Amino acid sequence: MKRRKFKPTLDPEAPGLDEMTRRRRRALAELEAMTAAELFQVAVRAGIYTKDGKLTKHYRNDAEPSATRPSD
Repeated sequence: MKRRKFKPTLDPEAPGLDEMTRRRRRALAELEAMTAAELFQVAVRAGIYTKDGKLTKHYRNDAEPSATRPSD
């Protein structure tokens, strides 16, 4: 797959940043450069979506509300 060419939203090499901020910005830049298909594969590996495009149980809206969260 061909990645998109882009300018990162947040420059990871901007002066005055600590190393953790640089790392987060580099990770964000990698995500911004991905195609939609690549982003979907990241979500599958993270357990957010199944391979067939459905949300996994944890992310679906058909479960009982959490006991610690007030109902809507």
